[in-house]
Amino acid sequence: MQRTYTLSELATFLRRSERELKTLAEKGVLQGRQRQGEWIFDLPSVSQWMEEEIARGDLVKNKDLEEAVAKISQEEDARLLRNMMSVDLIDLAFPARTKSSALSRMTQMAESCGRLWDAAAMTDALREREEMSSTAFEEGFAILHPRRPQPDILPENFLAIGISPSGIPFGAERGRLTDVFFLLCCQSDASYLRALGRLTRILKQSEFLDQLRECASPIDALNLFEDAENAIAE
Repeated sequence: MQRTYTLSELATFLRRSERELKTLAEKGVLQGRQRQGEWIFDLPSVSQWMEEEIARGDLVKNKDLEEAVAKISQEEDARLLRNMMSVDLIDLAFPARTKSSALSRMTQMAESCGRLWDAAAMTDALREREEMSSTAFEEGFAILHPRRPQPDILPENFLAIGISPSGIPFGAERGRLTDVFFLLCCQSDASYLRALGRLTRILKQSEFLDQLRECASPIDALNLFEDAENAIAE
């Protein structure tokens, strides 16, 4: 996947109008730069804006993003997230009590089961991303991820989950505590953006988060995600 886009290329990729994206760029909402009178956007900046857009957007935009990225990356997988998960990547009694410990414990869990080769490096990358803006949402969940893919320390894409019994302060608006933590790590921007689109669509399903919080075992959580992805495909 290319690292920069012109205005027309980005509009095609996102299935949005050039006029809309140009307005967002001029307002500074979508970070870009002008080169010889033409807007240029780098992928990390686009990714950050898309994260915010997807998280607060409607399901149609999320679905359009998935389809657009899937077309470019030639990935087809109805069990996209389920195949990125396993029982050893799910902690239903997540013991973290601070933001810092939450970041390190999530990466340590991934490293302990061979999904990550350098937990310390990934923790630093997550902390750098959090310093830009919190990945926590007032619904009580956070989607942890590095600003850029880390393929050198990542043997495969994965999604890890930690559920805290009481919740911790993580930077959500209105001071809401965060009790559900997702760690989404992918080897490429395309894989990450598609997985993010799928995850946010699932999180917007009625009662999904409450059902996840009530899971009695990691197997229950895996089955819940499988059912949720099946519901999307229907």
